[in-house]
Amino acid sequence: MPRLLKKNYSSLAGFYDVLMKGINYSRWAKYLFDITREYDISVNTVLEIGGGNGKLANALSRKFPKYYLSEKSPIFLAKSQFKKDKICCDMTALPFKEKFDFIFAAFDTVNYLSSKKSVAKTLSEVRAVLTENGVFTFDVSLESNSLSHLKGKRKNYNYLNQKIEHLSIYNEQSKVHTNEFIFRRDNRVLGKEIHKQKIFSFDFYLEQVDKNNFYVVDCLEAFSFKKGKPLSKRVQFILKKVK
Repeated sequence: MPRLLKKNYSSLAGFYDVLMKGINYSRWAKYLFDITREYDISVNTVLEIGGGNGKLANALSRKFPKYYLSEKSPIFLAKSQFKKDKICCDMTALPFKEKFDFIFAAFDTVNYLSSKKSVAKTLSEVRAVLTENGVFTFDVSLESNSLSHLKGKRKNYNYLNQKIEHLSIYNEQSKVHTNEFIFRRDNRVLGKEIHKQKIFSFDFYLEQVDKNNFYVVDCLEAFSFKKGKPLSKRVQFILKKVK
């Protein structure tokens, strides 16, 4: 019997651009650039964590030429549209000797850290490669964003003679938001991929920031400069190192 559960991104990497076609990467890049200006961040070197398809890197690297993209999935990295400096690594084990002025993780990357230990480890790793006056910023999806998925939401796509069913569902007890993708051709299931995000609370992130020797410069409603709150759907944390 064939193995139907596929390694993450083995199929989704090619389909990812279709899945994300509604994302305006230029707008996202401008928002991150505006953060560096709003908070007077002097930027020479940039590290993107979980860079995925490289579209955000292509847009933002025009502003910051010394730009490094990191991505855990070798499959995704091979398909990345960013052709400059890119590194395959896990955010919980950053291999860099160089330090960076601006480090960021975008579009729920941090939600893929499924345990308190992995969140703490990532903050520790980032701190080690961040310059003394550098900034780490990341967005996270909060529970307000997931509650509308309690009963599950389905979408269907057509891609390269395949039919792809996407089920998004949130478990309020485990605080896990699951995205399942089933790939079919001619009514035959070719395989499936399952991606899980842990939905930690707003206060949890504040606690981890403090425990790992960072402080919050600001917390915003994502894609805006309004103040983020525990009931926000998605927030943008902006951190600096405690000296």
